[in-house]
Amino acid sequence: MNKRYWKSFLIAGFAAGSFLSFADTADAAKMSCIQKYRLCNQRCAGAAGPRGDWTACINRTCNRQYDNCASSY
Repeated sequence: MNKRYWKSFLIAGFAAGSFLSFADTADAAKMSCIQKYRLCNQRCAGAAGPRGDWTACINRTCNRQYDNCASSY
């Protein structure tokens, strides 16, 4: 996948999950797997900055966390 696709995906994720941006870690247990995944994407994008490559962070961290969360159900 190219960067343009990921950028569009993340922008859509930010819009859909923006209400979760101030969630506490104590609230993480109450969140669904997709909500946790969106927050992780936001953290990766924020850490990478405007010109950074956040796909490595998403693949390394968010995808793994989502898989572990989804398999726990």
